[in-house]
Amino acid sequence: MVNTLLTELDGLESRKGIYVIAATNRPDMIDPAMVRPGRLDKLLYVDLPSPVERVEILRTVMRKVPLGADGALSRETVLTEMEKMIEDRADGYSGADITSVVREAGVIALRRTLGTLEMMDGNATDTPSVSVTSADLAGALDKLSPSVSHAQRRKYEALRSKLSGLPVRLSKEEKRVDSPVDVV
Repeated sequence: MVNTLLTELDGLESRKGIYVIAATNRPDMIDPAMVRPGRLDKLLYVDLPSPVERVEILRTVMRKVPLGADGALSRETVLTEMEKMIEDRADGYSGADITSVVREAGVIALRRTLGTLEMMDGNATDTPSVSVTSADLAGALDKLSPSVSHAQRRKYEALRSKLSGLPVRLSKEEKRVDSPVDVV
C-alpha cells in the first residue's frame, strides 16, 4: 500500500493545485519515504487541547444537550460550572474524550431520571425530563480518564520537538529511569 501511495504522490508533479493531506495518531510509524521533499514534506503537530480549547469543545458538544438546573441555578450557571470543571479537571483529554464525557454524563442523567420514574406511583401525570446537571458531568469525569496516558504524552512531546527541529529534553526523572549509569 505504501508503494502504491508513493507512486501516486510522485505522479502528481504535473498537476498543479492538488494537495494531499494525511493525519495520524501514530507518527512514529510513518515510513521515512513518505516524508521526503515533494511528498508529505510539511509536518504539523496538533497538540491536545488547552484549557480554553477544552471549554470551546465542551460548548460545541453541549449545544444540543438539555441542561438541568441544580436547584435554583439557571442553565447558564450550570454551563459555567461545567466549563470550569472541564478547564480544571480534564487536563490531557482530547476532543473525543470530552465528547465521551458528555455522553457518559447523559447516561448518568438518564439513569437518574429512570430511577425517579420507578419511584413514582402509576397515577403521576408529570413525567420528569432527562437533563444533564453539573453533578452528572462530575460523575462522568470521575468515571472516565483521558485516552492518552502521561507516558504517551511525553513521547508525543519529544516527537513534537524532533519534528520542529528543537532539541529533545528529558526531565530529571526520565534521565534517571532511562539512564543505565547513574551520574554522581
